Amino acid sequence: MVRNKKELEIILEKTPKFKSPSKKLEQYKCDSSIASELLWNAYIYGDIKDRIIADFGCGTGILSYGALILGAKEVLCIDIDYNALSIAKKFLGNIPINFPIHYICCDIRKISLRSIDTVIMNPPFGVYIRGIDMKFLEQAFEMSPLSVYSIHKYNPKSHKLITKLANKKGYATQIIAIKNMAIHATYKNHIKNVHRFKISIYRFVSEGLNNG
Repeated sequence: MVRNKKELEIILEKTPKFKSPSKKLEQYKCDSSIASELLWNAYIYGDIKDRIIADFGCGTGILSYGALILGAKEVLCIDIDYNALSIAKKFLGNIPINFPIHYICCDIRKISLRSIDTVIMNPPFGVYIRGIDMKFLEQAFEMSPLSVYSIHKYNPKSHKLITKLANKKGYATQIIAIKNMAIHATYKNHIKNVHRFKISIYRFVSEGLNNG
């Protein structure tokens, strides 16, 4: 059993990188300190253990990995990139955990799921496909989960749009952390070895649950 957030962060560093990261899909290995922050908060709030988890845009599986070792009952790894999903499947398949893991290759914008307790995701920031981060959020709310955890670039203007969308879909918005994310040089046009920028980690909770 993982005892604390730092231990979780160290474990998550084992997650493999993308073999041929797509710039259009904004693929990069999520900073393990950011992933552990999201997952540990979700665990403390009771949104991971014994829950059915959907990982939107799972990539090579860092959030799914964390959810599994924190006691998720079932995990759905969803990504549009078959190659990334294959890496995740190979990696997660070696974990000695007997809970079901499902791998779904599809466009998040076209999927329909029910009976999901928690959605976790590190969506594209919308650098190459404008507004894609909001599409991910909107689709997460459409699944009617109890809670959603998501990473977004820190931006007061974007925060207003995110909160407005959440309210419209019946979810209360909470920023659980504001941190600096580090992305190591991934594409040929990356000049810096490490690019750092501020992100917000969000928790959204169904208003129906709050009104309980």
